[in-house]
Amino acid sequence: MNFCKHGLNAWPAGCSRLPGRGLFFSALVLLMAAGHAAADCDNESLTDFNRLLILAPHPDDEVLGFAGLADAFRRQGKPVETVVVTDGDGYCDACTLWNSGSIHGPGCDAATLSNFDTPEADSFAETRRLESTAAAAVLGLPRPEFLGYPDTGIGAAWSNWQVGAAEKPLRRSDFSMCADCDSCAVGYGGGPETDLDAQQLRATLTERLATTDERTLIATTHWMDSHADHGGLGRFVMEIAGNLGGERNVVFSVIHAHTPAESAFPDCWYPGPAAEDCPCFHQDRADKEPGWLAAARMQRFDPEAPQSLPGDADYGEPLSLCLDPALYEGHRAGKLQAVESYASQLGTAGRVPGLLPESRKGLMDCSGYLLSFVRRTEVFVLRSFGSNAIDAGSP
Repeated sequence: MNFCKHGLNAWPAGCSRLPGRGLFFSALVLLMAAGHAAADCDNESLTDFNRLLILAPHPDDEVLGFAGLADAFRRQGKPVETVVVTDGDGYCDACTLWNSGSIHGPGCDAATLSNFDTPEADSFAETRRLESTAAAAVLGLPRPEFLGYPDTGIGAAWSNWQVGAAEKPLRRSDFSMCADCDSCAVGYGGGPETDLDAQQLRATLTERLATTDERTLIATTHWMDSHADHGGLGRFVMEIAGNLGGERNVVFSVIHAHTPAESAFPDCWYPGPAAEDCPCFHQDRADKEPGWLAAARMQRFDPEAPQSLPGDADYGEPLSLCLDPALYEGHRAGKLQAVESYASQLGTAGRVPGLLPESRKGLMDCSGYLLSFVRRTEVFVLRSFGSNAIDAGSP
């Protein structure tokens, strides 16, 4: 398989343009489709609402988990509102590559990670907001609302709420004191304090959810998601929705599997298939071996495949949304272009033009994790909460 021809809008480093691109891609899609069983579509039950409210923990989760759902509501002329809770600024490896052009560069300090005090959009947090705004434009959706909580802040807020420390300040990250990202666990949520806390977060989420009713579909991340921010947001939504009065309907999406299974990390195997090499931030190999990174990024890119829930835990009964083909077919597919908007997460752009060598572009998604969410279906778990709910279930 020629991975360089496998549907990317921006051609990966090490690839060259070859004749017959459209013919090759069409043949490739047919071959891939032949190996996938048909998926049942639950579109009618998933879109039988008047409005969609997406609550995403970080910039990009609203696209990875819910781009197709948002598109389905948009095509029916129904309003779609997206709220991104944190700025997603606490990603040591991604910020290091973005800021220095090298995975081995100095760790980002707190100001590089998040700085809204200057008119320039010069911090990682601001970059991530711009990426989400660009992705929304690709999909024809309104600009998301950004609540500005620190990355890792939702998980910390949920823990604080559970132990009665709801007013404990949440902290941003700072990786400048670490020799490298692999040994910098202390940097996550180890930076300066903010004026935000669990009590404020819960109040804000309550305010947003209070604007909904039984005819609104609320979409957020699954309570069993292994990322603490994802699982924490799912649990906050469940707890609030069950206490508002009246019925609330929520769909949950799994972005990170509950366990690493037999891999180093959950993202190494879900969405399947598992990456052959993960983690794989092999900068030297990318520099010396043209074509390796492009092939590695494509190993899980299979847009004709249906998405499924991970098989490592009981997440609930799955419902599948079949996407409009324009979202996943071809090199200009809408969801693919939206995912490509997150250049800082893919590792396809540096802080300034020319900073990131061509050979390293795409290094952050060397396992193909982000691209593996471009599928012909999205899968959700639907739960109803409140006095009129038939069965709210339990986490």
